[in-house]
Amino acid sequence: MQTITKIATQKQAGRYNLELDGRFAFGVSENVLAKFGLIKGRQLDPAMVEAIKAADKVDQGLKIALNYLSPALRTIKQVRDRLLAKKVEEEVVDQVIDHLVAQELLNDAVYAQHYVATKQAFNPKGPRGIAMDLAQAGVAEEIIDEALMAYSTENQIEVAVKLAEKAAKTHRRDSSVIRQQKVAQALVQKGFSFDIASQAISQIDLTNDEEDEQANALRQVEKLAHHHRRLPSKDRYYKVKGALYTKGFRGEMIDWALDQIDWEEEE
Repeated sequence: MQTITKIATQKQAGRYNLELDGRFAFGVSENVLAKFGLIKGRQLDPAMVEAIKAADKVDQGLKIALNYLSPALRTIKQVRDRLLAKKVEEEVVDQVIDHLVAQELLNDAVYAQHYVATKQAFNPKGPRGIAMDLAQAGVAEEIIDEALMAYSTENQIEVAVKLAEKAAKTHRRDSSVIRQQKVAQALVQKGFSFDIASQAISQIDLTNDEEDEQANALRQVEKLAHHHRRLPSKDRYYKVKGALYTKGFRGEMIDWALDQIDWEEEE
């Protein structure tokens, strides 16, 4: 048996040094100190010493986990990865996770429900994008599927329309055809199905008016003509014309834009 001969505070708040039989033995947290009723003069057998040390490891792991949980919800995997990154022993990690789950401080289903709701309003995504994020965070497939049931088709279309309107502004200098293609691509990349993307696009006008389409075509002609300026005028003309077709401009618009440029080679 060993006797606690001194308990002294550490510089780190909430930590204490224990001396056994007049010699420093180990440090413990305030929680462990209270849990085991550690006071000066108490005698400890070897088994109790090991139990106290083990409890202190768990308590330190809990502190790391709770600090990580304080600003936001986390998944079990995220907390586990955090603890392992902080060099917490795997056996201790399991105990910390079990404690947090039992106290309902960790719940992947709650996390998934919250994430689905959040991603409909802030930095929105479609169901596929959300499912990928949740899977990466370690949420089980069945939990993801259940959480996504709250993301109705109507809500998906509503969110997709807002994203489509934003993307349309970004691509306003493209031809109407390419603009529509890029908006659809942006929605699919955000995790919406092609069907939802199509329904969203059908609710907004992505067709440029004639003046804007002319301005876009002329801008592309000038840019392409400059890019191919080292080619002979005839080759440059057809090179630019072909590129304009690939950019989605109509034939008559291409002819109009090409007519605005002097294709004669510089002397």
